[in-house]
This record gives sequence, structure tokens and C-alpha cells, in this order.
Amino acid sequence: MKFEIKEVDVNDYFIINLDKKCLDNLKSNLENIKGFEIDKNVLNLDVVLYGKTKQESVKIQKENCKSILKLYKVCVKLIKLLKRMNFDFNGVFYTKNLNNKKNNNDFMLKAMLDVKFNVKPFKKLSASYKYSADYLDMENSLNRMCDFQNNKCVKYRELNKERNTGCCSKAICKYTCNAPCPTWNLACKIIMCDYLIEKKGYYFTPHTIPLMKQHFSFLERCYSVGQLCRTKKKALTELWLIRGFGLLAFLSFLAFGMLLFI
Repeated sequence: MKFEIKEVDVNDYFIINLDKKCLDNLKSNLENIKGFEIDKNVLNLDVVLYGKTKQESVKIQKENCKSILKLYKVCVKLIKLLKRMNFDFNGVFYTKNLNNKKNNNDFMLKAMLDVKFNVKPFKKLSASYKYSADYLDMENSLNRMCDFQNNKCVKYRELNKERNTGCCSKAICKYTCNAPCPTWNLACKIIMCDYLIEKKGYYFTPHTIPLMKQHFSFLERCYSVGQLCRTKKKALTELWLIRGFGLLAFLSFLAFGMLLFI
């Protein structure tokens, strides 16, 4: 099922919100439902996810992450309920003010639902990696953060300094070139330069990106930030190793605990 979120075109869709009675109301009115509209206040599309400082941005994004995760869980329950009741759902949700959005929560929710329902278990990590990177690119573009012009970012234009080798210098990254980075690395998209953090308040952390919060362990999220200047393939291989070591450590701890009771 392909999930979409579109601008609302009528006013008689069933409203999806975080009310505890939301799904109960769905059951009792299923025969009259023509479509599903996500409450714009829950989707938070009117909220800019960045403050004037790093601390303000983290606080805003933390609250946004909680809201999107709650909305995601409601949508998952709703979709499962519709399947059980044999309701012909085409995967389309509607919301208001989508054309004037100030963040990409709509894309994030669609990505989370796609990973949940359309991606096989052993491909969820790589799909979450890809969607998270896409999300960060979209946030960067929407807010014109780096705002490259002729391969020169806003930092060096405002400081009136010469630099036309993309973002990273060749001294620290062998992939640096006069074009978008070919490695498509998640860590390189999470990490922002000090200028954007201190002057603009633009800051990302893997712990407030809903998709990473849902499908990456705490250790994996921490490690993902340190994977700068790697190819996507190498970064994913390392994350799978981290996941394997984490599972092995858990099983060893569990076995040790069982031995204590023998």
C-alpha cells in the first residue's frame, strides 16, 4: 500500500487525532466515512522546528518527535483496524495547510508507515537510514540552511570567504567535490557546522528524528553521528555490526542471569 498525505479538499472526512476515543468513534461511524483527515495541530506542520539556539531547537524537536510518534501509533492502529473490518482504504490521508507547511512531518509520517507496512524486517534498518537522510535533506532545503549557490554555502558567502569545495574540506574527506556529495551519508546530514548552529539555531540530533527513534537503538543512534566521511554501504555495514554486537551482549547477559538461578 502506498501512503500519501494530501491537502484536504472537503470538510467531511473522519478526523484523526490523539483523543482516546478516536478509534472507538471510527468503529461506530465506519459506514459513513469517506476519507481520513489528520488534525493539523497533531501533525504540527505549522511549527518551525528550530529556535534561536541549539538548546531551543532540541527542545522544540523533542516535543515534535513525541507528537509524531504518538500520531504514528494511532495511524498504525487505525490501518490495522480498517484491515480487520475489510474497509477499502487506499492509503491516502488528508490534512490542512499542507501547501504552507513549515516542516516535513508529513513526509516523516509517510516514511514511518511505509517502513512499518511495506518493508521486510531485515530491510527496515536500511530503509529507515534512507528515509532519515531524505528527511534531513528536505528540512535543509525547506529552511534554506546551507543554501548552496555555485557550490558555496551561506556561511562562506556571509563571511565573504573563498570556498567552493562543497561542505567538507579535502583534508578530512576524500569524497569532497564541486557537486552534491556522492556518498549520501546520514551522519554528514545530521552534523551541522558551528556557524549554522550558533548563528541560525539549526541543529539536528538523531534522538529527535522520529524514524530513527523508532527503528534505531540508542547505541545505533549515537554511533550513527560518528560515521562521517563514509559511503552509505560502509555506514550501514557498521550499523548492522553494532546491532549484532548489541544482540550478542543481550543474549550473553540473559544467559548469565539464567545461570545465577540454576
